[in-house]
Amino acid sequence: MPVSRSARSEDTRKGALVSSTKDFRFGFSGNAFDIDGLVDDAVRAERAGFDVFQIIDFATALSPMVALAAVARATSKIRLSPFVLNTALWNPATVCRDLATLDRISNGRLEVALGSGISLPDTRGLMPQTRDERFGRLRETVAAIKETVSEPGITPGFVERPRLAVAGTVDRVLRLAAEEADTFLIASVPPVPKVEGLEPYEVIPEREATAAYLDRLRDYAGERAEVLEIGTSAPVILTDDTDAALAELAATHTNLSPQQIFESPKMLVGSLEEVVDQIISRRADLGITYQSLRTSTPEEAAPVIEAVRARSTAQAAGSVVTR
Repeated sequence: MPVSRSARSEDTRKGALVSSTKDFRFGFSGNAFDIDGLVDDAVRAERAGFDVFQIIDFATALSPMVALAAVARATSKIRLSPFVLNTALWNPATVCRDLATLDRISNGRLEVALGSGISLPDTRGLMPQTRDERFGRLRETVAAIKETVSEPGITPGFVERPRLAVAGTVDRVLRLAAEEADTFLIASVPPVPKVEGLEPYEVIPEREATAAYLDRLRDYAGERAEVLEIGTSAPVILTDDTDAALAELAATHTNLSPQQIFESPKMLVGSLEEVVDQIISRRADLGITYQSLRTSTPEEAAPVIEAVRARSTAQAAGSVVTR
């Protein structure tokens, strides 16, 4: 059965607390296992129009702060972000020093994205394993960054207060992000169904569950909801046969229907026009404006960025004219 691909533009958020006119920002995650490839990715991402260059924080990958220092020397405008920093692997005081140093090397281009980490075989013995311990480390790291920013006597200090993002799934992380973060990053969305062969964090979240999840975040944020940025990451699958691509995903990767996959905020599947429609409509009905686009190369995503910005500018101009 063909997927219904009309853009969903109705505002389903409680009280419509987040403006749908926030500017879009786009991130690209580089090769975290090869420094030459990482620097090359960053230079090309800057050229392709991305706003933020990201690097994952895995125990078996390059150290994000050291690697981003090399990236800072090769670029001039693009912002730099560990995405996300696994706070369970780091001492809060030490990581603040490293982040502040990176901010100085990059002349104030640092953005800090934090998560409590996932217990995996390659992290055992390196980090706390219980959820309570990992959340405690996340909270301590947020507090340490705030202290470093607010206390002028602490050296090395940040060039300016870095944008702070928090990623997570559970309710207490939602509350922490609502109280402290500039950006909330959608990870997985509970309840996560059990799918044979997939880890829970690999399962595609369903749109309606995500909408309810973000409503709860905004309830916790109160007046801060108006300024809280919502971000997510999604693979970009550009195709001339959207139905076939969605059917393949439904058959091999998830228990969701093709329609639900098409609407999921963690997927971007379709023609260029369809993908642009998805990004634009998710700003209107979910408040998502920070998109990490997962493509093999930065150049693959460049047409998407260009088209979204052109459409957004045209919509803003039309809104001004009709007021």
